Amino acid sequence: MPFPVFEKSERHPLSDDRLLTKREVSNQLDTDDTNPRKLFGSGMLPEPTPISSLRPFLGREYLRVSAGELTVLRTDQRVLSEVRYPRDPRKWIGFHVDHTDQELSESSLRWWRSDPEKVVDNQLFVVTVAEFPVALYMIDRLIETMTRDHENRPRHHYSGHLLARVHPGMSLRFAADIPAGLSDTATQVMSSRIKVSSGGPIGYLRPTGSRVPSENSEHD
Repeated sequence: MPFPVFEKSERHPLSDDRLLTKREVSNQLDTDDTNPRKLFGSGMLPEPTPISSLRPFLGREYLRVSAGELTVLRTDQRVLSEVRYPRDPRKWIGFHVDHTDQELSESSLRWWRSDPEKVVDNQLFVVTVAEFPVALYMIDRLIETMTRDHENRPRHHYSGHLLARVHPGMSLRFAADIPAGLSDTATQVMSSRIKVSSGGPIGYLRPTGSRVPSENSEHD
């Protein structure tokens, strides 16, 4: 019997100069089909997308905690604040790699439906886009609380020290004054993927098996 003849594969090798479709980006990152939009809109990935631009995202393990909790803010690409809240003094809501540190803090640390005692007690507060960390803060106190018109639950504004953040190209920068004992922790957090279950943007990464109460908060 002669050797079998195989049909040629229609799949193409992913070379560095190959441009990926949104579906291919989703597949390569093992993520939801809606997440590439967030990564493009926040400047974390270019569009069109060469395979080489995925390198900072690949090979990351999901972060797990063995004790304590990590406060996690799941945010989206930035939009002008006035589009949603005309009287809000912030310029932006959401994340972009081009944010100044001040813009990043303004959009990340307020206004959130959350448990202020828990957030302050947890201290570490990570900001993620599509499960990828983009900023890490050390929360030191609650600044103020407010309730928007037509809402019946308060929102909170926190004060925090920026420990690490990403810039264009997903380059990572750490604060010059980061406490020595937090350097390795910050590196681990910022090089991971983080997934939490929550009814709103603020969630808490807990040890496996911990009871997770529902979080009822809105996007912003």
